[in-house]
Amino acid sequence: MAKKPDPKQVLEFLKDPRKSLPNFGQVHDQKTGQFVPYDPLRITKTMQMEVMEYLGNTPRTEYGQTKFLTILTARQMGKSLSVEYGCYPKAAYSPGWDHVCIADNTDRAEYLHKRVHHLHGKWPESIKSNTVHSRESRQLTFKPETGGKMRVLSAESGAVGIGQSPDSFHASECAFWADFSGSMFLIWPSLANRDHALAIFECTPWEARSDWHEHCLTAKNGEGRHLYKFFPFWDGHLNRRPWQKDWVLDNEEINYLHKYSHLGLQHDHLAFRRFMLNTDQHLKRRPELFNVFYPFDDISCWIMASNAAIPDHALEKHRDKPMVAWNGPYMEYEQPQPGAYYVMGVDPCGHAARDHASFQVLKCYEGEWTQVACYAEHSDPLTFTQKVVETAFRYNKANIVVESNGVGQGVLSLLRDWNYPNVYFEKKRKPGFTSTAKSIDQALGWVIDGLLDELVLNDRNTVEQLMSYKNDKRIEEGVNSELNRGQPSRRKRDRHHWDKVSALMMAVIGAHWAPRRRKPDSGKPEDNVLEFRPMTYDERQTHYKEIERKKRKRRDKYWI
Repeated sequence: MAKKPDPKQVLEFLKDPRKSLPNFGQVHDQKTGQFVPYDPLRITKTMQMEVMEYLGNTPRTEYGQTKFLTILTARQMGKSLSVEYGCYPKAAYSPGWDHVCIADNTDRAEYLHKRVHHLHGKWPESIKSNTVHSRESRQLTFKPETGGKMRVLSAESGAVGIGQSPDSFHASECAFWADFSGSMFLIWPSLANRDHALAIFECTPWEARSDWHEHCLTAKNGEGRHLYKFFPFWDGHLNRRPWQKDWVLDNEEINYLHKYSHLGLQHDHLAFRRFMLNTDQHLKRRPELFNVFYPFDDISCWIMASNAAIPDHALEKHRDKPMVAWNGPYMEYEQPQPGAYYVMGVDPCGHAARDHASFQVLKCYEGEWTQVACYAEHSDPLTFTQKVVETAFRYNKANIVVESNGVGQGVLSLLRDWNYPNVYFEKKRKPGFTSTAKSIDQALGWVIDGLLDELVLNDRNTVEQLMSYKNDKRIEEGVNSELNRGQPSRRKRDRHHWDKVSALMMAVIGAHWAPRRRKPDSGKPEDNVLEFRPMTYDERQTHYKEIERKKRKRRDKYWI
């Protein structure tokens, strides 16, 4: 006599989308137009499988809280549908379960709701969780004793409040929400207060410096409860075409293969690229958008805004070169070299601030400033300064350039008390660099010049921060002046994810005034100083004024 299955085990089996969907799910196939058994490997190599794995075995933080998944990938990968399909068993077999999906517009919301309704209709009757009538549009409500409910809302009209605390939340095509930041402001407390809550954010890339871009950077850095997954366009089985034997690779395609072939890029994927560039009207007009709609990587896929603080062409060579993924808080890319000259840019940060305290170390040779070390971490001033001094001594007593505003004064005081011998002075008896709108504009110009010429970056995260950087010092000063006048300000200062940029800016200032030395492989002595510039900009101006004064004095003496 066969053993009767344990009801609890059966229920756990049905709740797990990794098990129940492939066995019982019938979904609409894009190729044939027919309903077929659900297979997470039918459309993508790994993306849909990763979604099911997250929903079936959700990773947790060290405090036992579920992590929130962020997915960045190409168009037409079935990401929105796979999330909704995966959440169906949870809602159908978990009493009281509340699933909420917010789509970017009403059409997509209707589409997702209909597909989930079709999935429910094709579910075997013997194990189907019955539904009850609901007056809410785009809502699937199960009987209370067996399941919960699934709602699909639209973000088309602006900030969306979901009213209750969801057990699972799906943000679909977030970059195109009318107000992603405002909606998340309303939704986030309901997620953060629930340790078991599941959340998936997904979209294609879009504009750099957007709320979606900032969200992806946060998730990529692994902050808080965030988990990040990127899938290139060749993860989708539909994104390929046969490569013709008589075709010849152009230089751009050769570069793509050289850079991405070890990650799975093949000739058939480049044939798909050719097909889309020749048939898609948008891509015909703007071929560069292919890397946005069908990304190769998660750095070059963002559209640069027209008001970018750092122009796109200045970052081009840095985005295209292989770099080291950030795995901080401290990373070294080169060991110290005897005789080499190093500068360290330091951006302290208040202990309670969102930004990290950060420093960047550059090795300065004639025509080449190489990033050799980087640090970014939430840290108190004492611990941070200890790390600064330790690293600076390691790199041949590097010249330390500290942003002297606010907390920077504390760092400078510690450097003075510890008798560190090589600190940058902006003026006589004035150590550090004073950050103002005018001085930052000048320093930013030096950074842009360096990106086009001398700077060699090794940290991928630094490049990402440069892409999203806004020169908000002028905004900050404008806000403060309006507050002083008693006028309300509508301008918002956003100081997130730019800690490394500020530190790099300080390092470039130090490199700009550094002694210029030839590289050891130039055939010249390493210690051959081509030009030593001991004076700051202000000191040089004073020097030139003194020369002019003496000239005028001589002219006046012999004037007839």
